[in-house]
Amino acid sequence: MVNFADSLRELRSILVRQDIRAAVIFLNGLTEHRFTSLYQFDEETLHNICFFDRENPTQELTPDIPVMASYCVFVRNSCGTFTTPNSLLDDRVRDHPKQQAVQSYCGVPLLDEDSKMFGTICHFDFRPIAISNANVALMEAVAPLIRQIAYGTTNQ
Repeated sequence: MVNFADSLRELRSILVRQDIRAAVIFLNGLTEHRFTSLYQFDEETLHNICFFDRENPTQELTPDIPVMASYCVFVRNSCGTFTTPNSLLDDRVRDHPKQQAVQSYCGVPLLDEDSKMFGTICHFDFRPIAISNANVALMEAVAPLIRQIAYGTTNQ
């Protein structure tokens, strides 16, 4: 079980050292999800900024993909957190190109100083996996810190 206060304190410490990848790896370690990633929107393209695959930890990035080919589209369209613990049972993702392959996802928006969404931080996996409310809350709490460190902004 995730201890929200302790985990947030640790994430703040990691981010103060300006090590985004270490923060992504730490977040991944709090879930059962294989992948954790930081993405940036560029029109209809999704650029990977930081990536962690616990089965292939040396891979740091993934190729650009169309926004519509990722569940990040649901975060972008709602400008809010989107989770699906089992895509095969989730009507919201019916007919999505990744429904069969990426069966669990939790994404949180990254907002700039003007509250405009520029990206997401997300966990995902090829198998169904539930994510705790504490983990979702932690991702939501760390999103402004990631913006601050990764993009040099000062407001939280």
